[in-house]
Amino acid sequence: MSSKAIVFFALLTVAFAGPTVLRKPHLGLRVPFLPFSPQVVGGSEAPENEYPFIVSLQQYGSHFCAGSIVDSQWVVTAAHCILAVSSFDVKAGKHNIQITEDTEQTAEIAQTFTHEQYQGGVGPYDVGLIKLKTPFKLTKEVQAIELPEPESDPVGDATLIGWGSTSESWMPDMPDQLQHVDLHYVDRATCHKAVEDLTGSSPVHETNVCTGPLTGGISACSGDSGGPLVSFNGQKPVLNGIVSWGIIPCGTRGAPSVYTRVSSFNTWLQEKMANY
Repeated sequence: MSSKAIVFFALLTVAFAGPTVLRKPHLGLRVPFLPFSPQVVGGSEAPENEYPFIVSLQQYGSHFCAGSIVDSQWVVTAAHCILAVSSFDVKAGKHNIQITEDTEQTAEIAQTFTHEQYQGGVGPYDVGLIKLKTPFKLTKEVQAIELPEPESDPVGDATLIGWGSTSESWMPDMPDQLQHVDLHYVDRATCHKAVEDLTGSSPVHETNVCTGPLTGGISACSGDSGGPLVSFNGQKPVLNGIVSWGIIPCGTRGAPSVYTRVSSFNTWLQEKMANY
């Protein structure tokens, strides 16, 4: 029996009856209960205010997913983060998610949107939008991030940011402070084969983008879902990926992290923001 499973990297609460972990080489879902209140495996604590576009999605005061500000009233995240959650807060300007900070702003949600082709579970089109009831006030600590060029395929270096687990075991170990790590993109063919070799199947899709290293020890993990994978165009960050799914234990040798490729959804995102 394989000890690897394909999983979401979300921490959802009462929307599910309990945690499910498939240890066979099939698609799986790992959803720990609270009080797993929510790092990026292999990363380090980020400098405060270094990434003013990241937000924490919180329910009952606990982090379950991340997102990225793309407009003062709009946040991009993963569809699986918001598909089954009807009420939550969006916190911007955060570094330590366990304390109240002078830089933070909190917004309630007005409306959520998930891509019409997203069918739930681990799969493609895992992209969602959150419209806020009241726009964020854009400051040094709260800013929007740029979208990539439509249909561009990122290569080279990337940075993953989040409050996800730092653990390389089956049980999460959640940090309070925002984490970051530098990664390299992995081409989709290599990504597909790596997932298939580890689990027996691979849902890697043309609308995904992947990162290594396939040597292990660095990856997205539980609590990173919906958060940003960015590249830097000069000094400007560009949102190239949304944390979607991966393989546990996190940081497994040979296992890529898999993201929604944002450049596949420029039109969808822009139409939703223009029409609602």
